Amino acid sequence: MFSSAYAGLDAEARRALDGVKCPSVERVQELAAGAAAGRTLTMAELAELLEIGRQEDSAEQFEALRAAVMGRWRQATGSTVRYVAPIYVSSHCVDECPYCNFSAARKDTVRHRLTESELAVELEAAMARDAHVVELVYATDPDLGVSEIAEHIQQAARAVDAGRDGAGVLLCTEYLTQRDYEFLREAGLQGIVQWDETLDEVAYMRWHGASPRKREFRLRMDNHDRALRAGVEVAAGALFGLADYRYDALMQVARARYIEAEYGRGPFVMGTARLKPIGGRELKFATSVGDLAYETALLVYKLAAPEAGRWLQTRETFAMNQRNLLDGDVFTYKCGDVQPGGYTQIQQAGVAGAQFGVNELERERVERDLAGEGLGIDYRWMKGARWAMKSDGKAREIDGERAASAR
Repeated sequence: MFSSAYAGLDAEARRALDGVKCPSVERVQELAAGAAAGRTLTMAELAELLEIGRQEDSAEQFEALRAAVMGRWRQATGSTVRYVAPIYVSSHCVDECPYCNFSAARKDTVRHRLTESELAVELEAAMARDAHVVELVYATDPDLGVSEIAEHIQQAARAVDAGRDGAGVLLCTEYLTQRDYEFLREAGLQGIVQWDETLDEVAYMRWHGASPRKREFRLRMDNHDRALRAGVEVAAGALFGLADYRYDALMQVARARYIEAEYGRGPFVMGTARLKPIGGRELKFATSVGDLAYETALLVYKLAAPEAGRWLQTRETFAMNQRNLLDGDVFTYKCGDVQPGGYTQIQQAGVAGAQFGVNELERERVERDLAGEGLGIDYRWMKGARWAMKSDGKAREIDGERAASAR
């Protein structure tokens, strides 16, 4: 599993960052041309590009990098992004992440757990916007086990008609066992979404050491392996701002390449979240990631893992997303206010339990503005269960009929 490769990759990432210099414009163009020709950029080369985001006088280098990436993955017409509708099921949590409004330490957070009928209403509201790929999102809720989650997945799969015409169900929850994921796949699950927060173990424990579940760094690190071995797609990513963003970007690339090598397929998306205000309070951290650093990391992700889309979402402003979206990216412009009942305001009176600050928009405005940039939105993009594990641990493609039997 990834934990067995972690020490070596961690050391490689740290060596790459040790004394790294910001590249010249010519060097940026050289590296981008190499990537375009199919050469895999090394950790050290990616570290050079990431350094652009730390330098105030790197405008020319940034524009050279941006031009190279945009020229390959964003055309004047015909580019498409993939839509996901996150549906928050529970905000009850035992963990104590300081940057999250769902933290058990936050006693003033309004919490809710959707009932079956409420989940049905939320699903209906998301589908009214033509969203047929949904992500069920949970905090670490002690009163919801795998059986209850399976029932939610079955309900969502029926609602979106999962497996047909690009519809599907994703899951964001705490780490689970391989057997759990096999059980959830039987219920209709097609993929998991897990951001590692940070793969810097010291920083990770500083943020999560007080959390009874999330403090298990190694168990959580290997969650993508367990899902993949169960035949479930995975999304990987980091939460920029918990540690050096350059380190986390390099380690996410390392994880993506590890997954590809081990399972014959990479993550279908790379998460690009960064810390945002919670509960109306600004977060002031020494590791905060500015716009230049953030956009540089987005560009480096695409050069390093061209087959993976990047997930841009409502943590960021629409202007930020619009400026950076590329063909094949995953995009979310409405997240149900990142709280249970957020699409329909089930709680009615003062829904004060959002996980973090967001910038929610309506479909008409987004589609109009993106169309002006040559970008369309695909609401039905999730393929059915297309693969199973071979005895050697590699993934193999299977057709729809055999996929059903593989479940």
